[in-house]
Amino acid sequence: MEQQFGCCLWFNGHLAEAADFYLEIFEDSKKENETYFITDEHGKIGDLLTITLELAGCEFLLLNGGDTFTPTPAISYVVNCENEEQLNRVWEQLNAGGETLMPLTDYPELGKFGWTNDRFGFSWQVRLGESLQTIVPCIMFANENYGMAQAAMDEWINAFGGKQNFVIKGKDDRLRAAGFQLRGHDLIIMDSPEKHDFDFTMGNSFYFYLKDQADIDQVWEAITADGKEWPCGWMEDRYGVYWQTVNKELLQMTTDPDTKKAQRATQEMYKMKKIDLAQIQRAHDGLI
Repeated sequence: MEQQFGCCLWFNGHLAEAADFYLEIFEDSKKENETYFITDEHGKIGDLLTITLELAGCEFLLLNGGDTFTPTPAISYVVNCENEEQLNRVWEQLNAGGETLMPLTDYPELGKFGWTNDRFGFSWQVRLGESLQTIVPCIMFANENYGMAQAAMDEWINAFGGKQNFVIKGKDDRLRAAGFQLRGHDLIIMDSPEKHDFDFTMGNSFYFYLKDQADIDQVWEAITADGKEWPCGWMEDRYGVYWQTVNKELLQMTTDPDTKKAQRATQEMYKMKKIDLAQIQRAHDGLI
């Protein structure tokens, strides 16, 4: 099935090393493509810019973004393992050189479970699943966002299209966790009453392959109405979660084998916040 959704991991170099690390750990994994800096605004021309991986059926974009942002456990990735042998192996590899947040052991409500930050700083929850290995992003609401998980989920479903799958409630009928889909892709949201010394950052973000300019416009308005607009099609919603604009036509223009066309399209995109496909097309074609 063609991917329509992905998770972006922000790195300060070490992309090739990280890609090899993840490809070794997860089932049904492959490298999709690599891109390189073709202008010098944000990096050295010729250096790796991105590596796109498919890991257990989920797309991950590794972005060489510099040292401005780092990931936090506010966003983690739940690895549902096929059996206990696989779970132990995945845990051992992800946890090596990392930081254990919850040790791998049997928990009364969770079964065998562990939570770790890997050696690159990205957060993973490892558990036994019921079928082939999958990875599901998990968004944790805490601190000022505590109590807003249901509202956020409803807003994202309205913005992107989707549905709520299940909800787990605790005391006072308050949401503890819920599963939902956005455009056919599973996500989890948690509401944590505990105080944490971290929140969301651009170190983790999500993206959809938006269909056309009308799709871009609709999503942009919905996400940024009470949030923030960022350059190059990045959006921050009112909870501080980051979303990116990705579009196949845009990617074709900015990765055109004709370097001059790709450079013109990329430099035009750098001038924008909301993506204007027609304007980038004009730049790509040398009409402005």
